[in-house]
Amino acid sequence: MMKMTPVAVAFAIIFGASEPALAADSPEVQTLKQQMEAMQKQMAAMQNRLEAMAATPQPPQKTAASDFPLTTQIGGANVSLYGFVDLSADVGNDGKQGVKQVSSNLSYVGVRGSKDLGSTGMKAIFQVETLANISGTPTETGALASRNSFVGLEGGFGKLMLGKTDTPYKRATAMMDPFASSVGDYNTIMGNTGGDLRAEFDARLPHAIFYDSPKLRGFSVNALFSPGQKFDNLANSDKYAFAQGEKICAGATPGSSGSLPDPGSTLCNDGAFKNAYSLALNYESGPLLGTVSYERHQLVDRTSDNGGNTADESAAKVGVSYNFGSNRLSGIYEKFYRNGGIDPTVNERARTGYYLSDVQELGHGMDLMGAWAHASTTPGGPDFGTVNDKANMYALGLKYHYDKQLALYLVGAVLKQGAGAHYALGTGGHGTAIASPRNDAGDNIPGQTIKALSAGMQYVF
Repeated sequence: MMKMTPVAVAFAIIFGASEPALAADSPEVQTLKQQMEAMQKQMAAMQNRLEAMAATPQPPQKTAASDFPLTTQIGGANVSLYGFVDLSADVGNDGKQGVKQVSSNLSYVGVRGSKDLGSTGMKAIFQVETLANISGTPTETGALASRNSFVGLEGGFGKLMLGKTDTPYKRATAMMDPFASSVGDYNTIMGNTGGDLRAEFDARLPHAIFYDSPKLRGFSVNALFSPGQKFDNLANSDKYAFAQGEKICAGATPGSSGSLPDPGSTLCNDGAFKNAYSLALNYESGPLLGTVSYERHQLVDRTSDNGGNTADESAAKVGVSYNFGSNRLSGIYEKFYRNGGIDPTVNERARTGYYLSDVQELGHGMDLMGAWAHASTTPGGPDFGTVNDKANMYALGLKYHYDKQLALYLVGAVLKQGAGAHYALGTGGHGTAIASPRNDAGDNIPGQTIKALSAGMQYVF
C-alpha cells in the first residue's frame, strides 16, 4: 500500500470535499485524479530520499572559521590557542658513523591574547608559548613558557613588551631560511660563532625588554635589551655562576654546551655573558625585503678555552630578499667580532659568513628549495690552532603544501668542512642535530663531511 504524505492527504481531503460538486466520471475529475496520483508518487519518492539522508551521518562541513585560530573571550580579552607541529624521520652520518632518528623540530603550542584599553587607544597584550617535544622525552626545554612569552602594551607607538623573545637580530632574516628547523637549517653556519650546537647570535633571550615599532613608509625598527642579572664570578664560589633567577648559564639553553659549569668548576666560563643588546632596521615594500641588524654581548666569559679571556662579542649582518612572483631569492652577509686583545691564533669567534637561498614554486602546492651557507676561515681556534676551518653547507628540498595548515617535505643536506672545522647539521632547532663526532675523551674530531636526509610533516593550527 502506497504511503500517504501529508501533502497527499491534504489533496485527498480537498478532492473529497469537492467531489459532490462534480460528476465522478467527468473528464475534469479523471484528469485531477491522475495529476494527484502522479504528485503523490513524486512526494513519496522525495520523502524516502529525505529519510535516507537523515539516517546517514553527514561529514562536518568546512567553514571559513576553520582557517582562524581557536579564539574565545575571557574577561573582555580575545584569547587564542595556536600551535605548530613538525616531525621528521631522519637518516644521517657524522663522518664516522650513521644514525637513524625521529625528530620533533621546534614544535610548540601557545596562548596569546589582547584586551582593548578603551579611550587610551592602546591594548594590553600577552603570549605564553611552550616547546612541545613530541617525539622524545620532555625535558626542561619544554617547560611552560619556554619559548617566546611576554606581556606588554600595543598602540600607535608600536609594541613594548617584557619577557623572553627571539632577538631582533634573529628575527631579521628568519624568513630567508626556507629550511628552518630542518637538517638544512642555516644556523649550521649563520649566527654560529664557534661551530658545534650553539648559535650564539640566533638566540632567544630571557628577562628582556623589547620594542617593535609600527611601519612608516616601509621602515620598521626592532630593539631589545636583556640585563644579564649577573654579578662577577668569584673564585671557589657558586653564588654567581648563574644569572639571578636562572639555573643555567647565560646565552645557553638547558642541556646545550656552556649551559652548566664544567665538571670541577663553579663558574659559567664557556660563553656566559652579562648584558645583551640587539637592534634591527627593516624595510619592506611589495616584493622587496631588506634588513640591517646588530647584536652585542657584553663580557663574554671564554676562560675555559685554551688562551680564552673575557671580552665583548658582537655580530652584524645585512640581508636582502626579493619575490619575483613564483621565485624568492634571498642573500645574507654576516660578520662576527671579538674585542679584548685575544691572541689571534685562538680567536675562532671572529669570521665572516655568507648565505644564499632560493625557493621556486612549481605549481599545485609544490616548492623546490635550495640553499648554500659558507663560513670563512677564522684567525685560529683554541683546539686546532690556525688549521683551515672553512665550511660549506648545501641543502636541497621539496615541500608540498596541501593547504594553509598541512605541509610535507623532503630535505637533504651536506656539510663539507676544512681540517679544523667542527660544525653541525640542524643546529637551529632540529630535534636532534647531527654534530661533528667526538673521541672517547669528549674532544671534537674536526674536518668531517656530515650528511643527512629528512622526510617530515608540518601542521599549523
